Amino acid sequence: MSEQSPVYWVTGAASGIGRALTESLVAGGACVVATDIDDDALSWAKNHPAMATQVCDVASADDNSAAVAAALDRFGGLQGVALNAGVSGSVTIDGEDALELLDRNLAVNLYGVVHGVRAALPAFRAAGSGAITVTASTSGMAGDPTLWPYNAAKGGVINLVRSLAVELAPENIRINAVAPGPTVSGMTEGLLGGGPNPVSESLRQRVPMQRWGTAAESAAAHAFLLSEAASFITGAILPVDGGVTANTAQFDPLGGPAVGGVRSG
Repeated sequence: MSEQSPVYWVTGAASGIGRALTESLVAGGACVVATDIDDDALSWAKNHPAMATQVCDVASADDNSAAVAAALDRFGGLQGVALNAGVSGSVTIDGEDALELLDRNLAVNLYGVVHGVRAALPAFRAAGSGAITVTASTSGMAGDPTLWPYNAAKGGVINLVRSLAVELAPENIRINAVAPGPTVSGMTEGLLGGGPNPVSESLRQRVPMQRWGTAAESAAAHAFLLSEAASFITGAILPVDGGVTANTAQFDPLGGPAVGGVRSG
């Protein structure tokens, strides 16, 4: 760590993609403010000279502003932000808790991004540049049964990123999204905690690469988009999905169509 070390803020940093990204950025010489709603889950990042930890509910504008203030106070600047925190949940459209789940998804997954961007803008404008990445989802690019609150929020995030990219580009502030497919992360621990099961296997079989992604793979996409190597990229939605969104879903990834009765290849 030196006086020239870039400074980043990562939300949802306690586990999964957020933790993998924080570890990667610090390993590359950066300083990171790692925030999460669960302070105990951030224990792995405490007492590291290049890390500062802070509790942050991304649905709170004040908590987002406090995280940026921590970056400025502790490390003297802010070059990039990864707005990664998210929630999910499944419910039918007429389910008893449907509206409550929609409110929570919008508060965290959509408003949380808006709050994060708004909090970071003064620091970026003072520096003359900045980079933002957002964890979206392939579920924001199409629909899933009973996941409509999550689909709606992530779909909103994707178009928010595109809109803000156009708005902020003249100020040399970039914003891009990473759209993971089935990924081993904190959000999917409940599904994968007991090992392979019918649901996780069904998802795996729909991935052309025939496996789940890792948190580190999505984190690598964030790190690239935050870096100077991506200095002319803004408004991009980068799927990290093993080919899920490349597939029309009309055919089994391993089957493929036949041409004249013979499978082409």
